[in-house]
Amino acid sequence: MKTLLKLGAGIVLVSVCSFSYAQQLRQTNLYEYNKYSFNPAYAGFSGCTEVNFSHLNQWVQITGAPVTNYLSMNTRLGKSFGVGGNILLDRAGMLQQFNSSLGASYGMTFAEEHVVRVGLSGGFFQLRVDPTDAIAFDNGDVILDGGIQSSAAFNTAAGLLYNFKGLELSVSSQQVIESRTNGNYPGIEGYGMKRHLNGFASYDVLINKKFTLIPSLFYKSIDATGQLDINADVNYNDFIFGGLGYRTQVGMLGRIGVNVRKFFFIAYSYELPMQNIAKYGNGSHEIALVLKFCKKDKEELPPVVEEVVPDTVRIVEQIVDTLIVERVDTVFIDNTPVVEDVDVQDALLQASQSLKFENDKAIILKESYGDLESLTNILLMRPDLNIRLEGHTDSDGTAEYNLNLSKNRVNAVKAFFVANGVDADRVETAYYGESKPIADNNTEEGQAKNRRVEMTIVK
Repeated sequence: MKTLLKLGAGIVLVSVCSFSYAQQLRQTNLYEYNKYSFNPAYAGFSGCTEVNFSHLNQWVQITGAPVTNYLSMNTRLGKSFGVGGNILLDRAGMLQQFNSSLGASYGMTFAEEHVVRVGLSGGFFQLRVDPTDAIAFDNGDVILDGGIQSSAAFNTAAGLLYNFKGLELSVSSQQVIESRTNGNYPGIEGYGMKRHLNGFASYDVLINKKFTLIPSLFYKSIDATGQLDINADVNYNDFIFGGLGYRTQVGMLGRIGVNVRKFFFIAYSYELPMQNIAKYGNGSHEIALVLKFCKKDKEELPPVVEEVVPDTVRIVEQIVDTLIVERVDTVFIDNTPVVEDVDVQDALLQASQSLKFENDKAIILKESYGDLESLTNILLMRPDLNIRLEGHTDSDGTAEYNLNLSKNRVNAVKAFFVANGVDADRVETAYYGESKPIADNNTEEGQAKNRRVEMTIVK
């Protein structure tokens, strides 16, 4: 059977797909900006609500070349669950497919920083064949004679995701349950839904507070045929993203994106074919628009925390793994006085307001030791009290850099208490980077308020 899908397109398209197993999965060069599109385990992974739209025009100047429109949304439910859904409309020559699905994921965190998520999705797949404009070289072609037809099937997907600090690994399978559409062509079983496997790996390399290098690999396979993308991307201050890649059997990839106030993201990619299709037409263009809504913590901050303005705290230029804490020999327990709750709150306020770090380091300045020492004395005299420390930063620098900065600084404060006799089990810690601002990050005053270590008493 030789069917020219559309004038000028047949030779090229038939070389890369057949009627039985045409392009079933969404082709994209911007998958790093919407990982839910290839793995349902990413539903809710970011903790925000994400709405993504993309348009891909493959092999420009070739009549009947694939054109793909894709819309997806995913969000977090509670602390562990995520849900998502997507709609895909893809047209290639006389083939048009509509695909919609719903997915859910569940995540677990081990040892505070190891995150594992699993996801499942299922949906509906419809294939429409319209041979109206096709030109056939064989008389009696069953597809042409069959006229316009539509057939449907179910699709399923499953995925697994592991994240540890800057390392991210994921595997997924599309069309987990293989099936065929109910086509009504003599001698043709229908459109086969073949099982696909995807693998993704990336690692964030922090260059400094503004630049992050992200090398990554993306592998796709069906049966014994595979394709590998090798990428290197750069993130500048969570504002400009860009990178290059190489796709085996195809050629070079280039992409760039801009984040507008961390709410609206627009990206563009170009695939430059160097093999096969290059002789017939130009490359592929893709554009993606992303809306991202992140909820603020609904819990009210303690009044004592809202007044904290550590004016001398600065953004560090490098992440400090080693915390330096000096033991204060003057800490003592006086069994005579009774420490009232109001004294505890006063000590918390004073310690919070005076807390300062060395510039560009997570080392507490000695001038802060006096008030921290007073708070230490109170904790030693009141064994019924525990303390919770939460680290925060402003939005200057990348999100990952700020997360590490807040972690290092909150651990420095805990190490001070522990080194001076407070049981480590009595000191809870958490760190949120820039995700929970209490003031406007567009002003220096607001940034100063957001650079803080919140201290609260837990009875």
